[in-house]
Amino acid sequence: MSTPSQPDWMLQAQQQGLLPPGAGLPKTDRPWPVKLLTALGAWLAVIPFLIFLALLLGRAWEHGPTAYVTGLVLLAASVGLLRAGSAGRFLEQLALPLLMLGLGSLGYALGRDLPHRAAPALGLLICAGLVLALPRHWLRLILGMAGAWLCMALVQGPHWVASDLAPLWWSVYLSLGLWGLAQAWLHAQGLRASGAASAALAEPVIQGWGLGLLPVLVWLSGPTFLMGGALGSGLARELHAVFGAHLWASGRMGPATLSVLAAVLGLLALPRAWPALRQLRLLLPGLLLAALAFVLPALGACLLILSLALVRGRRVLALSAAGVALWVLGSFYYRLDVPLADKALILAASGAALGAWLWLTTGRRPRPAGFEMPSGAARWTIPLCGLLSLGLVNALVWQKEQLIAQGRPVFVKLAPVDPRSLIQGDYMRLNFALPTLPPVAELAGPWRARPRLEAQLDARGVLTEVRLLAPQEAPAAGSQLLALSPVNGQWTLVSDAWYFQEGQEPLFRAAAYGEFRVLPDGRALLVGLADRNLRRLP
Repeated sequence: MSTPSQPDWMLQAQQQGLLPPGAGLPKTDRPWPVKLLTALGAWLAVIPFLIFLALLLGRAWEHGPTAYVTGLVLLAASVGLLRAGSAGRFLEQLALPLLMLGLGSLGYALGRDLPHRAAPALGLLICAGLVLALPRHWLRLILGMAGAWLCMALVQGPHWVASDLAPLWWSVYLSLGLWGLAQAWLHAQGLRASGAASAALAEPVIQGWGLGLLPVLVWLSGPTFLMGGALGSGLARELHAVFGAHLWASGRMGPATLSVLAAVLGLLALPRAWPALRQLRLLLPGLLLAALAFVLPALGACLLILSLALVRGRRVLALSAAGVALWVLGSFYYRLDVPLADKALILAASGAALGAWLWLTTGRRPRPAGFEMPSGAARWTIPLCGLLSLGLVNALVWQKEQLIAQGRPVFVKLAPVDPRSLIQGDYMRLNFALPTLPPVAELAGPWRARPRLEAQLDARGVLTEVRLLAPQEAPAAGSQLLALSPVNGQWTLVSDAWYFQEGQEPLFRAAAYGEFRVLPDGRALLVGLADRNLRRLP
């Protein structure tokens, strides 16, 4: 006879000796919405507690031992709640914000009273004590991340505050070396039965240490490719000014050499662990990655973390390192010490060499079953589409060349605007002295045609008087017709940007006019910029 808590199959398993007597079903955990609401309630309960502490302590927390006492009391309370097996879910969730408050209070007090290297050293000891005291895996992971940052602060000292980031590279790679040694120790301990307990204790801390290094590598790399387009030109320019301009101001060879060394070690670790990767055709990709690691100091660290995480089977760490490696590769776009054309040539040559190498080193493989080469008209589809694409591009080029040859020179005065942006290479934003028009959405629909301007030119071809024509209105005799184009939701003349070669930005600061070629029907093309004397720049 089975009870509600013990089904028939469990009783039979106990009778056959497969389960111990008295075994029951595992306790069902609470649903995740209940957990989420409980955690939210615990975090919200901290807010009035913070208000109470602020009213109770006042400014006494800023001076004297109050911060130490507060931090130690909060740490003791949080550790007690986390270690208590009978604590409810609400109290367990409440322990985490209390732990963070206690660490913040102690960190403030230590940073206030101790030298710059003594504070992070004592912080590392506190983190080590919490690792031994707290039984939660995810808490030890977070403490490992905090340990990596404290270690870099301990090595780095106060120099990075003065924007001298070269020593920070050394601290990053020293922390990375310690992490690599810890991985080797963890592997050796895991192979011995006597070291299994210590390996289980240290494993989340070491993985958290590696995760803590990744955001620092992102910060040091600066903005990545297309991030500026997603965040806006102003923010991208500010981010580049903060992150990208001074990273290589000094100490270039040291971080570059360490990056190459880390990349080589990481690339050697994979074939040693997986013999299937010991192939000749993988040699050139590895060399290309090592070469890029010299140009991008953060790439070598990412490759080493990625390789060791794959060898150890740590999927979360491996995926995180792969994402940061892609970020670092994309940051190559914003390296202003390398011209944009050279960067494109490097990437194109690397891709061509990689493709040719893989084609030469990969043997002929049999076609899969059911695969047939296209026949009849289908086999001509791809080359025909290629010819049509080339024809369309060349037709557009021929059309622009005819407009330049036959168009009338017209100079339009530039209005003040931000002279430079760093989203897609170097270019100047243009704002012409034209009548203010409503947005594109208000004019394009009712008119069903682009707005036109009637302009008068002086003897030099400079635009003087400009008037917006009504729909279907014919321009006056002797005037020049100009058709406007929609750009970024506003109407402008042809384009709102002029691209130029990197390094020529000071020359284009003298631009005062945009030089156009205009046909009688109003079609125009921007062919250059001119100074106040109508001389072409540069």
